[in-house]
Amino acid sequence: MRSSNAIVWECRQEGLARLLLRDLNRAMDAYAKESGDETVTITSGRRSLRHQARLMAAFSQEQLMGMYGRNGTPGYIEAIGDLRQEKQRDPTADEVYGILRTRESGFISSHLYGGAVDIASSGVQDIPALRAQLAACGFRTLDERSLGINCIHATHTDVPKSIVRE
Repeated sequence: MRSSNAIVWECRQEGLARLLLRDLNRAMDAYAKESGDETVTITSGRRSLRHQARLMAAFSQEQLMGMYGRNGTPGYIEAIGDLRQEKQRDPTADEVYGILRTRESGFISSHLYGGAVDIASSGVQDIPALRAQLAACGFRTLDERSLGINCIHATHTDVPKSIVRE
């Protein structure tokens, strides 16, 4: 499958759903044509549970809630917060991995099965237009700049969800 000339990949494409790649190419071509932006940078694609844990360990509890607690507080986010309070420090990546790996329930991220990408917001001139093009191609977006993270998270709504365990 060809990759849009408007996409700069800072991560691997391997493991991303074919449907996501197809529709991301369409969305980025349409966005580039509409906005005049020559390129959009994809910073993150499919992740392992260990990689996800490394990223989550670096986030504050507020950031974790903003990204993963939009529909209530998942047990694994509570467990990370409890660990923070108990140890009076931020968790390590290994501690977060242990929490994620042994969770009894809970969906974590579409990145874990190749259903999402993160787009660097710093190089995007027209975020509303980008989000509109992504929505038109089957993506739901979250503007993580409000959480202090410089990206637009895009999940393809037609890629079947999967709860990943290792």
